[in-house]
Amino acid sequence: MYGGFIIGSVIEYVISLIGEWIFNIKWWDYSDMPFNINDRICIWFSIFWGLLAIYLMTHINPKVDRLIDKIPKKILKNTTIILTIFIFLDFLLTCFALKMFYVRLVNNYDLDIKGVDKYIETYNQMYENPKIKKFVDTHFSNEKMLKTFPNIKVTKKDGTIIWICDILKDIQPYYIRIFTPKIR
Repeated sequence: MYGGFIIGSVIEYVISLIGEWIFNIKWWDYSDMPFNINDRICIWFSIFWGLLAIYLMTHINPKVDRLIDKIPKKILKNTTIILTIFIFLDFLLTCFALKMFYVRLVNNYDLDIKGVDKYIETYNQMYENPKIKKFVDTHFSNEKMLKTFPNIKVTKKDGTIIWICDILKDIQPYYIRIFTPKIR
């Protein structure tokens, strides 16, 4: 039982760390929560995710297993390969979309984002291509990006954290905000 809590916490910590390393963003921030580790994980959310995992494993997973057992092995194998490729391509496309989104933000709002120097020139050149620009503007508009990542934040070179929703104020989220985190 405790293993689920620990594994979930490690996964949450690593995903947060990767987000900061690759994109220089913070998807979540537990700085106002007690018992947090580097603002990436906290005990209350670890308990929540652990309890949710226990529920899913005891109630939902057996039903999914029975459904999977009914699928012929050959179809299951091919479906698994196709889904794995799809998830990998989706990840790459999401990375591309986020970087293009940052380039657009940097250019349109004159932001000095930490870590953007390493890819801004490459993505600026790509964005100058009319076909790529049209594709990015159509499928990865500011509205779609902010609705996909509603709590996205970036860090300026001086260390200041900027909430993208504060820059793009005209875009309304698709959810009701229950609480507003404090910004240091």
